[in-house]
Amino acid sequence: MPILTIVYVSSVLIAFLSSLKSFRLDFPVHLKLFSCLLGLTAAVELLSALLVYVLHKPNSWLYNFFTLVEFWVYGYYYLQLVRVQALRRILQIFLIIFPIFWVVTVFFIFGFNTWNSYVVIFGSFFSVLFAVMYYHQLIIAREIQSLRRLPEFWIATGMLIFYLGALPYFGMLNFLIKYNMDVARSLLKVLKVLDTLMYLLFSYGFLCRIIITKKSLSS
Repeated sequence: MPILTIVYVSSVLIAFLSSLKSFRLDFPVHLKLFSCLLGLTAAVELLSALLVYVLHKPNSWLYNFFTLVEFWVYGYYYLQLVRVQALRRILQIFLIIFPIFWVVTVFFIFGFNTWNSYVVIFGSFFSVLFAVMYYHQLIIAREIQSLRRLPEFWIATGMLIFYLGALPYFGMLNFLIKYNMDVARSLLKVLKVLDTLMYLLFSYGFLCRIIITKKSLSS
């Protein structure tokens, strides 16, 4: 297994283990939901590594299933955060439209065993939009919050960093695979680094309250 893959999978596991604090410390429900998603992500990545590097089997069907859950949970997570009514309508429409879009593209265009670029591009675009929505809410809020100890801010930042890179990559991936496979592989390594950074920011998001509280008590 490549070193970069080991580091990436390890970052997912670290994020999940860090997020378990949300249950012990009674964090809000949306953070507990995000923790459950991280647990599922860790299981999917471990199974994917097993399929590819041990059993030498394709894993497209696994990711096709997972993208349905992952992006839908993102939408529901942000629905719990965003209070601006116009933005909430966008989130509600997404939660209805996305499963339909997934079914159409998976079963009638690509097939369940073929990697579905449409869903990933669609989901990546809305993931960026959701993070921007949350930033907008922070900016217009009357009460200034300490970003250092705000888990939702670090989660949104991680998602923004990764999906801003994922969106153009997956948008041109089919072209790169056809005309320049070496560039596609090189950019995939960059994307893995961004993905790892995202999960490390998730980890910090779940731990930041604990870290800052301990510093405050010791000072």
